[in-house]
Amino acid sequence: MLFMITFKPNPHTLRVTPSAKEPGRFDWSITRDAVVVRQSARSFGSEGASEANGDAAFRELTSLWQNAR
Repeated sequence: MLFMITFKPNPHTLRVTPSAKEPGRFDWSITRDAVVVRQSARSFGSEGASEANGDAAFRELTSLWQNAR
């Protein structure tokens, strides 16, 4: 018996943007179909720190999404 593997691309997108509230800092958000499903609760001092924190949340959300299917 052969099993087929179906690849479904992740519908979530991680975006890091300059903070609108705190100049010189960065926020992240995760969207699905152009709707924000999760965002940072605080801003970060560097783009890299914001991306690293957002990536952890992105991986958690992706895991929940994959297990729900």
